[in-house]
Amino acid sequence: MAISKLILCASNHHLTAGVWFGTRLHYYETFANTEDGYQAFDAFIKKNAKMNVYLIADAIEEEYRLESLPHTTGGTRAELLERKLNQFNRNNLFRTAHFISQDKDKRRDDNFLFVALNNADFLQGWMGVIQGNQVPLVGLYLLPMISQYTVQQMKLMAPNILLCERLSSGLRQTYLHNGHLRMSRLAPIVDVKPNQMAYFYLVEIEKTRLYLLSQRFITDHTELQLVMPSSDNQSEVIGRSISQEQGMECKIVDSLAYAKHINIAPDLVLKHPELLHMQLLANGNIPANLAPDQLTKAYHLNKLRQAIYIAAAAVALIGIGIASYSFLQANWDARETEQLALQTHAQQQRYEEVASNFPTTPIPSAELKTAVDLAASVKQYNITPEEMMRVLSGALETSPEIAIERLRWMQTDNVEVQDAEKAREPNANNATSQAATLRQIAFVSASLSNFNGDYRGALNSVNQFVAQIKNNPKVEQVMVLQEPVNASSFASLQGSTLDENTSEQVPAMFKLKVVLKPMVETGVAR
Repeated sequence: MAISKLILCASNHHLTAGVWFGTRLHYYETFANTEDGYQAFDAFIKKNAKMNVYLIADAIEEEYRLESLPHTTGGTRAELLERKLNQFNRNNLFRTAHFISQDKDKRRDDNFLFVALNNADFLQGWMGVIQGNQVPLVGLYLLPMISQYTVQQMKLMAPNILLCERLSSGLRQTYLHNGHLRMSRLAPIVDVKPNQMAYFYLVEIEKTRLYLLSQRFITDHTELQLVMPSSDNQSEVIGRSISQEQGMECKIVDSLAYAKHINIAPDLVLKHPELLHMQLLANGNIPANLAPDQLTKAYHLNKLRQAIYIAAAAVALIGIGIASYSFLQANWDARETEQLALQTHAQQQRYEEVASNFPTTPIPSAELKTAVDLAASVKQYNITPEEMMRVLSGALETSPEIAIERLRWMQTDNVEVQDAEKAREPNANNATSQAATLRQIAFVSASLSNFNGDYRGALNSVNQFVAQIKNNPKVEQVMVLQEPVNASSFASLQGSTLDENTSEQVPAMFKLKVVLKPMVETGVAR
């Protein structure tokens, strides 16, 4: 609800208009249901044209119908309610479906109270002024629909309550079942003398009870609790009279104390009892709206406009916040940059001061840099035979019968190098390209210990030794340069069986060439 609002209560004879700031009544005026009253109300509206209007109707001709409908939601529910409203109140402009409760059985049907204003002629003058000034109308509400909030806030717990309120328009009797409105009727008080008021109440309450019986709202055995808001001693006298004649339980409540509780002056309620219901509406107790959409269009447009304004303001605030943060961040960055520049300048000055005291060097700095780079390049070729020896020793562990007689190791980029050749030295200017192709090569001369002349066994031992070396992932290739026996068919036999040295065994010698993979591939640090 808006901070300031205009709440109206219209009856057949007059209209009460009040201006509320929040939940406090600022001032009010009353207007007769005449042409002069319409003109005065028009001037009043023009002074408060920007306020939202809430209109309460205290009418005589009202219709209430209780219906149970299948439980639905969304668009299906709206279509079902609209169909029922057209069925019950097709010719009534002001109508609504008020949800009451949901059954707890398996069907879980929804209970609705269909409410309509059968005769709205007394509202035409006031509605004409409202529409003519294009004042945003929030909604139209029936006064008895607000009365049910009185019972709920007073915590009256009886299941069947008949609330009797004496208003400026007459005697309003509202029947509530479990705190929810079922029906209401207004009986104008015309030419009723004070000493006849108790009889008037008795007659009208009996009419209401008979109507409730005919509509099957109650039965003959239903116990009605009569609740009468009282502001004087007369209500207590009337209540005792009704209790004696009708046998009803009559509960008298202090309406003035309740008015003070809901933040409205009791003396105002004595003059205009409808101000009590208007205050309840100002406090936020808003019932179902009977006004059609075409009459509340201005209010919804204003609400949409306000939402757009709020969204635009929020976007503007967010933009200002982001811009402020960016501005502050830019200032911080500029200050930090300036500080770093000052620090850099100070360090540069310190370096120049220290550098000015350096001793002069006979060698230019460019040549020193070249020497350092060459030293780093040469250092990466400082490789020892350790890796080759690890490979050979690993193979020798599985072949203990083999003994190495001679080992020549070299590091070269020429894979075809022979044992008698000298390895080429790599060119330092082309060290980067050669680093990926340098290999370790070893020429191994070995023999079979305890050789007894079994040449086939000797060949198998050599082949197993070669295969063990090849299984090492660091080895690129192994070549047998000399086998322990010459198996060629062209070899000539020499010696004599009569020679005394024939019994001496010749050692089985063989020679291998082992090539390791390039240093980049084998992971050797350089």
